[in-house]
Amino acid sequence: MSIRRFAARRGLPTKILSDNGTSFVGANRQMCEFYSDGVQDFAASKCIEWCFIPPAAPFMGGCWERLVKTVKSALLVTLKERSPREELLHTLLLEAEALVNSRPLTYVTENGQYESLTPFHFLIGTSSNQQTPARLNDGAFSLRKEWQKVLRLSEHFWGRWLKEYLPSLRPKKSTGSQHENLKVDDVVLVVDPDMPRGVWPMGRIVEVFPGRDGIVRIADVATKGGTLRRPVRKLARLQTVVV
Repeated sequence: MSIRRFAARRGLPTKILSDNGTSFVGANRQMCEFYSDGVQDFAASKCIEWCFIPPAAPFMGGCWERLVKTVKSALLVTLKERSPREELLHTLLLEAEALVNSRPLTYVTENGQYESLTPFHFLIGTSSNQQTPARLNDGAFSLRKEWQKVLRLSEHFWGRWLKEYLPSLRPKKSTGSQHENLKVDDVVLVVDPDMPRGVWPMGRIVEVFPGRDGIVRIADVATKGGTLRRPVRKLARLQTVVV
């Protein structure tokens, strides 16, 4: 059923990666028993490849499991002690989907200009063009206007999801090692939970300030809004794709 919903919204995929959970394995067995060779024939005619990761190897699905975990954790906090109506919850989930798909994956350089590359570029061919509404406060929950409630919930989700997702952009240190220092001309994301939701400030490092031990802990970042001085804990380096 989830594959049908995905195909209805995004089109038929060319490759499906699935873990070896009992629900997926059981669904695969039941579909094969019910449709006989029909499922394989349909997948072959549409050039769809369905692959299971090896059993007892959930870490091989880490590329999607980590992201799913951040979204679940953010929703758990956002909806704590709240029971929105089905329509409001559905809208919130779509807002969350849009925020996750607007995250920069990397950046491209063309004629000396930087542009972030997001999942939306692969889904709709461009970055998200949704407008950022005015900031609301929790007083919106006492109003009868449902659209204001869902916007406020979206802001709660955004703030919490940033706390869950952004640490994953900085690789964990192995024992006895340290993060690679940021350097001049590195392109980074500026981690700012106070920014409006869906806004990802990106800039280029113009100066770094190493300590006596040689570790860079502060850097100046040139952004569209001016030069900002930030601790490296609030900066996430982006990898480059040269066009």
